[in-house]
Amino acid sequence: MTINQSYELIRYISNIAIASDGTIIRNEITTGNTYVSDLYTPTYAVSVLARITYNMLNSDKIKLVNTPIEKGTFTRLVLDSDIATQAPNIHLLIRAILLESFSLVYSINEERDNLKYITEKDIRRLKENINYIADYMSTEEKYFHMIEHLRNMYIAIGYIEHQIDVIMNEGRVV
Repeated sequence: MTINQSYELIRYISNIAIASDGTIIRNEITTGNTYVSDLYTPTYAVSVLARITYNMLNSDKIKLVNTPIEKGTFTRLVLDSDIATQAPNIHLLIRAILLESFSLVYSINEERDNLKYITEKDIRRLKENINYIADYMSTEEKYFHMIEHLRNMYIAIGYIEHQIDVIMNEGRVV
């Protein structure tokens, strides 16, 4: 199977250390100080759906096409920023939300049956993590331009959240 996605994107989201229970393994020495939000609490974990997609991305089941990440996208903005060195824990969480988002979109387009592995709790965690990252970025002027992308992602996830049942049954004869 071929996915018309950037090899760079797939490498970026498929190179996260994830435990078998979905917890993201963090190196406390290199993650530095953790930002504390008054409003949001991050959860360093991914859904079963993301783990399924992650395993598929790290196998030979998918052939990738080497296309560049488009300029102006959230992923490109993150890659071109210093956030990986300035806030490694935020950077890791960004990679996790991109993996979750990719997993949802990939499943909707290619593996619709896998959507049964996403739960309301997973969607709430994803949205909470998006809000946490946006909250952090609101404290650093150099990241202000990325917040709009996170807000759009939050809205898109909300649409998916409320349409999962319709999406899963689309195209099926009842």
